[in-house]
Amino acid sequence: MLEGWIWYIKKLSYIFTVILKKDGVYGMNQIDLADYRRRVLGCWLGKAVGGTLGGPVEGKEGPLSLTFYDPIPDQMLPNDDLDLQVVWLEAIRRHGLPIERHMLASTWLEHIHFWPDEYGVASRNLYHGISPPISGWFDNGFTAGMGAAIRTEIWACLAPGDPELAATLAREDACVDHAAEGVYAARYLAAIESAAFIENDQEKLLHEGKNVIPSGSRVARAIEDTRAWWSELHDWQEVRKLILREHGRQNFTDVAQNLAFIVLGWLAGEGDFGKSICTAVNCGKDTDCTGATLGALLGILNPDGIDNKWLKPIGKDLLLSPGIVGMHNANTLDDFTEKVAGLAIHTLAYYKSNITLSNADSITHWQTNISPPRNCCHKHIMLGEKSEPTESLVATEPLIVYVNYPLNVALSPEKPAGFYVKVINPSKHHMDIHLRIRVPDGWISSLSYNSIKLDPGQAENIRFSITPPGNKNRVYRNLLDLCFELNNMQWTVSAGLINTIPWLRWPISKIPDECPKTVKDAELLEVAGHFQRLPKDPHALTADFIIPHDQTMRYIVQAPREVKVWIDGTEINHHKGTYLVPAIHRCGETGKDLKLKRGWHKMTIAVGDGDDCELFTAIGDGESWDWLRDIEWRVPVGNKW
Repeated sequence: MLEGWIWYIKKLSYIFTVILKKDGVYGMNQIDLADYRRRVLGCWLGKAVGGTLGGPVEGKEGPLSLTFYDPIPDQMLPNDDLDLQVVWLEAIRRHGLPIERHMLASTWLEHIHFWPDEYGVASRNLYHGISPPISGWFDNGFTAGMGAAIRTEIWACLAPGDPELAATLAREDACVDHAAEGVYAARYLAAIESAAFIENDQEKLLHEGKNVIPSGSRVARAIEDTRAWWSELHDWQEVRKLILREHGRQNFTDVAQNLAFIVLGWLAGEGDFGKSICTAVNCGKDTDCTGATLGALLGILNPDGIDNKWLKPIGKDLLLSPGIVGMHNANTLDDFTEKVAGLAIHTLAYYKSNITLSNADSITHWQTNISPPRNCCHKHIMLGEKSEPTESLVATEPLIVYVNYPLNVALSPEKPAGFYVKVINPSKHHMDIHLRIRVPDGWISSLSYNSIKLDPGQAENIRFSITPPGNKNRVYRNLLDLCFELNNMQWTVSAGLINTIPWLRWPISKIPDECPKTVKDAELLEVAGHFQRLPKDPHALTADFIIPHDQTMRYIVQAPREVKVWIDGTEINHHKGTYLVPAIHRCGETGKDLKLKRGWHKMTIAVGDGDDCELFTAIGDGESWDWLRDIEWRVPVGNKW
């Protein structure tokens, strides 16, 4: 009872403190411009140092024993931790505010041409017309990856001293390629990094992060456990063991374990920059990300705390990875800082933040080459956690348009699936809108035409069903076209329609020596994506697929049981099922490369005895790390190999 009252009083105290801060009672509603610039530059320098330290040992299990760069570099290492933030800055300056998921997703396809893990899944989903937030969770084995957590500094720097706004912007970014834990991690870090511009108390900063994520999430529990263990043991290696025991995952980029390492490095470093980032990196796993993220936070908190011995080897040149294309980025971290500061002035004003930068009006050169805000007022775009997970944002102007998918997203042949389109009028004028709905030939929509009358700010939901044809072949790209007409102006907004993948599955007594050529008691399954539940006991599965070119691709099959794989009747792989990371480029023994001629082929899988489990199958490029995006499937035909 007493503990409950103590918690309640602390919660009220925290809320009261936040209100006071927002009202400027503590004098924190204005940040000195010179101090802000110094902290932003410290952020990027700290990120470059930490990423360069951890890059050479990325993926190592640890514990490691680094005390300095090894090898000593002569420039910063390019790192996606910073790459994507450079992309976001140019995209926002080009497209204008608000910062929203639809714009970021479009930018992704234009400029980000590397595809590991969640990056590849999101790119594949976007390519098929699936917009965020669905692009972040559908058919994605890396929703809890580090990819969004490592690019949060841009949102903190654009919303300094406003953790709630920073976390909201981070959510808009993270939902493109993550869900749940991956999004929580991004919100957590963005809030802490934003608050670090006006607060240096470690306990208060950790509370800021805790306040923006669910207390029962894996991320929250891993961090709270880490804090408790450190308080008790004060031994980073012992705490590391406990983190791995309770929160560790085989996937080295798992976000809960890596955020715990970041917090552990921060606690164990005791204010020393080098000791802090070395501790985080020496924990192992996603070392370039843990080092870079902690380095950035420490750079915001105390730019002068980064000793010159760390800075001298890497310089200030801004280097991007080769997979970042079509950019007009700054050449140095100093220039990048100036651009960020210019955009921060606009961002704080646009979102009506209680934080301002002093003397901003006098810095006119920062305000050039930034597009004016778009008509889609941010209050009409479902920011934060408000939107439904199946409601994808597909347009922001001249109308805001969402498409809400059925829960499974993927559609089965001849089975009607419920959709609705939400249309919002973001303007200050009444609109009479005509909407025509078009689906691919052979598909059926229960609605083809609708008229909508919308007052300013008003929304309308238009419900209908879509039924795919009964074809055996599954076309890889199908579009739902929403054709709008308003004031004699016509335009079309498109969203992807995903087919299920057909598999035949039947029970077997054991894994055979040769590819099974007869199918007995087979069940036709319509699978929504590349993951499916597999019953206990041995089973065999088969599916037909077509590839458009003669090419070498990587064929991956994973399950926590013995697995054997044949292509066109020839065995290509046999493994024990001990490795379960559903990645194209780091699939280990579960993937094999094979060159096939263009046309139809048959994949057959045998899975050994065991409990019910998840089966993952994929076809991708082991060199580019990308999925085979234009693959098509069909119901298995005959027993010809």
